[in-house]
Amino acid sequence: MLTDNGSHYRVAVLGAGMSGLCMGIQLRKQGIGDFVILEKAAGIGGTWRENTYPGVACDVPSHVYSFSFELNPDWSHAFSGGGEIRSYCERCVETYGLAPHLEFGAEIRQLNFDGDRWQIGLADGRKLSADVVVSGLGGLHQPQHARIEGRASFKGRMFHTAKWDHGHDLGGRRVAIIGTGASAAQVLPSIAPEVEQVTVFQRSAAWVFPRMAKDIPPERRARYRRFPALMRLHRWSIWLLMDVLGTLSLRRGSWLNRRIERAALEFLEREVHDPETRRKLTPDYTAGCKRRCISDDYLAAFNRNNVHLVTDAITQIEPNGIRDASGQLHEVDTIIEATGFKPFDIHEYLDIRGRNGRSLQEQWRHRVESYRTVMAPGFPNFFMLLGPNSATGHTSALIMIEAQARFVTRCMRLLARQGARHVEPTTDATDRFNARIQRDMKQMVFSGGCQSWYTDENDHNFTLWPYSAMRFCAEFLRPKRSELKTGS
Repeated sequence: MLTDNGSHYRVAVLGAGMSGLCMGIQLRKQGIGDFVILEKAAGIGGTWRENTYPGVACDVPSHVYSFSFELNPDWSHAFSGGGEIRSYCERCVETYGLAPHLEFGAEIRQLNFDGDRWQIGLADGRKLSADVVVSGLGGLHQPQHARIEGRASFKGRMFHTAKWDHGHDLGGRRVAIIGTGASAAQVLPSIAPEVEQVTVFQRSAAWVFPRMAKDIPPERRARYRRFPALMRLHRWSIWLLMDVLGTLSLRRGSWLNRRIERAALEFLEREVHDPETRRKLTPDYTAGCKRRCISDDYLAAFNRNNVHLVTDAITQIEPNGIRDASGQLHEVDTIIEATGFKPFDIHEYLDIRGRNGRSLQEQWRHRVESYRTVMAPGFPNFFMLLGPNSATGHTSALIMIEAQARFVTRCMRLLARQGARHVEPTTDATDRFNARIQRDMKQMVFSGGCQSWYTDENDHNFTLWPYSAMRFCAEFLRPKRSELKTGS
């Protein structure tokens, strides 16, 4: 625990979500006990603590959305809900003895490298320092709010899915959902039966695929507890299937990409009865250019008499509802923003300054780039889990998190072997890495001009990894000494 103002640690981990917990566990595994996990909230879980909206669940199979070193035989569903994932996080804290390292109510405001160590300033005025800083804040942290004129004039209740108002009873309400991404696909079918009506405002249709969700029978869970090797084999079979087929399906012009598009359109045809609604729900871009939605009941919700789809752009929010570009006012008393998160905005809400006062905000002002997704030149001993270009469009983020956390500990071992205090990537190595990533990104559907949050206004993709998860793990097996600068 952070007992004194001015405390010093070997490692400071930012955030107690899945990334921060994984980093803490890897440090413990390496015998490094001098670390603190700084968490702004009063509990662990990150995304799974913040997102508590109705229907919240993971869209990756449960046995892949878990750490390889802490498999869980007791997942009750093929795709776990948010509450069950939070319980899994709590079990990891207990199993690996992380509780003494957790410091809650510690919101970070500033990181400053003073030439020797990192000085860390908290929102409450406390200060501490660390030799190494590892950001586990992830790439999707701050809610993205819709930029619509008249927000402040609305007389009803408006909230983001990540800030769900559980005190606001939706029963009998007239509700608007802005957005048709992953969270909307979970919220809509969950609330439609209880509201008077729900109007969904769609900017672009999502590619929706069946999740084929089902409960995991108690007898199978008992079998996994008795024979852990079977559970591991099951995990690896899903892991490999998702990685191989997922990567191939995201290659531009590939047969598999065309095949999954046909499968999604056939699913849409089966699920949505009204031809005009089907037409509106048909995407006009390549599957995978934007995040794909996995849901068994989202499309079918549009068959309900109380569910309405609007594809005209929103022009403004008024006291009694939302007016669209056709001039129609949709009267509602509740607006739910299912508008996602700001991607990789750590440099916007934290003042991070590296060697010689270099600002990460300034460095990323025109283009977000990193060295191998985890480091940035000019910022010694600063690591990012789920940093730029480490997300995938086809598999579990935890695979990447584990590989990156192990990479951090290997960099620390490199420092110990060389008797050095600091490590950072060279500018040349960083440039070569990003040139390769962006070159090969053109072979994938991600880079397609579909105005996805994956890319910036110049179609520079700073979020996704354009290869397989297997390649990601292979590239993180060991630090490349020729690409790093070490010193005292």
